[in-house]
Amino acid sequence: MSRVAPRRAILLVASAAALAVPVTAMGVLPQAAVASAVRAVSGGKAVSAGKAVSAGAAGSAATIRPLVARGRLRIIGDLRDGGVVRASGLAVGPAPLPSADKLLSFEVGYTWRACATPGTRCTRAADVTATPFAARRYRVGHADTGKFLQVTEIAREVVEIGGGSFSFRVLRSSVRSVSSRAVRQFASGARPAAEFVNGLPERRTGSDEEYFQVSAPHYNATDGTAVQGYRVDSGPWRAMPRSHVFFTGKLRLGRHRVTVRTSDRAGHTTLRLRWRVIRLPAPRPCARPAGRACWYPPHLDAKGHPMRWDWQIGRTKPLQRTGARAVDLYDIDGFLTTGSEVRAIHTTWQASTLPHPKVACYLDLAWEDYRPDGSPEPLGSYFPAAALGKIYFGFPEERWVDFRQLNELKPMLRERISMCARKGFDSVELDDIDNFDPASTTGFHLTPGDAQNFLAYAFNLVHRYGMTVLWKNAPGLSWWGRRYTDGAVVEECYIYDECFASSQIGSRQDGITCSKLTGRTPCGWDDFASDVTAHQPTGKWVGEAEYQQDGFVCSPGKHGQHCTGKHAFASYCRSVYAPANGFAAVKFSVNLDGTMFFPCPHGA
Repeated sequence: MSRVAPRRAILLVASAAALAVPVTAMGVLPQAAVASAVRAVSGGKAVSAGKAVSAGAAGSAATIRPLVARGRLRIIGDLRDGGVVRASGLAVGPAPLPSADKLLSFEVGYTWRACATPGTRCTRAADVTATPFAARRYRVGHADTGKFLQVTEIAREVVEIGGGSFSFRVLRSSVRSVSSRAVRQFASGARPAAEFVNGLPERRTGSDEEYFQVSAPHYNATDGTAVQGYRVDSGPWRAMPRSHVFFTGKLRLGRHRVTVRTSDRAGHTTLRLRWRVIRLPAPRPCARPAGRACWYPPHLDAKGHPMRWDWQIGRTKPLQRTGARAVDLYDIDGFLTTGSEVRAIHTTWQASTLPHPKVACYLDLAWEDYRPDGSPEPLGSYFPAAALGKIYFGFPEERWVDFRQLNELKPMLRERISMCARKGFDSVELDDIDNFDPASTTGFHLTPGDAQNFLAYAFNLVHRYGMTVLWKNAPGLSWWGRRYTDGAVVEECYIYDECFASSQIGSRQDGITCSKLTGRTPCGWDDFASDVTAHQPTGKWVGEAEYQQDGFVCSPGKHGQHCTGKHAFASYCRSVYAPANGFAAVKFSVNLDGTMFFPCPHGA
């Protein structure tokens, strides 16, 4: 998939779908008066970002009291290069809530900075990791020597406000403390040290390749400059890259180890990690209780056309399409949609070619603080603090998740997917599966193998709960994902000429070279549409979305100089919808809130 910056921003907006409502930046509050920076927001997915809260919700929100704080923040521990310090003394908890309101999540994060003088000329501390909710403890970096450490403790409470629609309010507080003295040097004559940072593979993993990140050395300059080397298994020793990140290359099945040596004239220390690469689980067929059949989304509907769909994850309540605009599949929010709403769609709503529509459950694999399971450990049960990385660009309420921590994240997957099953959904769309984006985006150095290990479990789990599952974007792995999934959702492949395998032959995607459609690693979604199975004799369904905000595809009926050639709606439909392996192509608003719906072939 193209990494053009403007396109990436659009995709992120679409994937987060306007439920992540921006809040004001938090200023630092005085130590003596721990207060809350509050902004009332409306409706999450029901509104566009920045819309004011309704009068009723605002009245309810006004009764929420500030966060509860006790004690005084201070830095304790060994204030020297390589020493461990902690933020201590301050306890912050959720505020008491009105009876009609509900706590969605509460989290406490920490940021560390190094200052030339106490509280001034501060920069990011040397060994800061990508996981702020796990950063109460900090190992002092070599470059922090001679500087004063500053820690900021940041608490966030997300409250659902009682009322007729989904509205939430974010309360924040922060307190800052500076060390009373500067960081001392590493002990002279002591052997240098280092540690692994920002996550590790589990002891058993299906990933056949890994990155490892190591801290810069802790050492005393009088013992000479410390150097680092590493080796994989019994391979040759190699110099540590300046990034302090190294790659294993492809790994065979079985036991493996990495060794990192840090040395200077005072001696050396060694880090070791052992783990085992196992086979990925085989794709599991969908199975429902009592022998009932799963619903598999077909490529073509009963009239021989790509099955029409509507994507409404930007709404709190689904909107029915009727008449010529009726659809056979609704893709809607899994948390906000109720079981009774799913039943109504199944039993009373009009469909295009089916007796009644089918329903896909949208779930995001990024962490979202406005979800009822969003509190990280130790306050919550589903998200390890060390698994939550950088903010999802443009959405401060969302963070990337470290897919390597599969065992720790299995309870979250089980609870969310079983929720979709309990509500009666037919299928599941899992979003943000491309966590192997660059570490500059996610905070974690993940590989496609790490994603495959996580997703194979997640996709099989959906099938175990009696629902089919949809792949999302990530064309470089779609050839693999097709084996585990039953259809796909893709955004903006038309504008970037990436819909079909023929347009990507020979390009490099996520470590593989894209092949032709009949090859081993095709990168177009016609790979799904042409995949004929016993359950899907016309192929697997693909839903494709283009967005009004891109300004590329004109709406039907629009004319003028810009609305010719590829920009004309008819051209879009001829290219994406009409081919034999074409897709259910629709032009939406990026908010996916039901306000724009122009399906091919004519825009209905």
